[in-house]
Amino acid sequence: MNKRDYRILLLEDDAELASLICRYLEQRGCEVTHTDSGASFMKALHHREYDLILSDIILPDASGFQLLEHYRNQLKCPLIFLSALSSVRDQVNGLELGACDFLVKPIDPELLWAKIEAKLRTSRNPAPATSDINFGTLQLDLAARHALVDGEPLKLTANEFDLLQIFAEQPARPLSREYLFRRVVGREFDGLDRVVDMRISRLRKKLDAIGQGVAIRSIRGRGYALHTASSEA
Repeated sequence: MNKRDYRILLLEDDAELASLICRYLEQRGCEVTHTDSGASFMKALHHREYDLILSDIILPDASGFQLLEHYRNQLKCPLIFLSALSSVRDQVNGLELGACDFLVKPIDPELLWAKIEAKLRTSRNPAPATSDINFGTLQLDLAARHALVDGEPLKLTANEFDLLQIFAEQPARPLSREYLFRRVVGREFDGLDRVVDMRISRLRKKLDAIGQGVAIRSIRGRGYALHTASSEA
């Protein structure tokens, strides 16, 4: 049997079913990380990248639908729902949220494996990703890790560039302090650590010094957002 070495994140609170899925996939060369709650899923998601996510919907502390809606802009891999929910409305809802497939329990292992392989068959030779992000007068060269505002270089530290990239990937969208903390630090926000606020403050000062209509705005009660003059109009 060919070893695929797929890295799969499994979110399933049924311990017996999770054990069966993990064992089946590991026999096929997959590296499986098992989580059984929304909280453990969030930690796993921010600690490494995965080739595919298998997710239950009804969880002890969260809804798989809510998790996908909250994190879909961060997910860089396909997600397949595995659920006892079988109504057409639930399946449509999952697909509309961005899942690539919806399998109803009980799940035939061979069908699950076929679905996984179908989604990841070409993942070892992906199309080249764009190396630039453009937003108004802001241009980020991701390959070279250079930032320009209206053609003028923006001198940033590595941490500041990473933070600006997070904003530029979701321009004009309010990003909460909790979300930014998870992306920047890699763990849940404890309500006390001000590392994100300090980095945002330094980044804002550098953007303000150049001007040219690119700025990070505070959105009351919602967090921060990257704006240009046109996006604020």
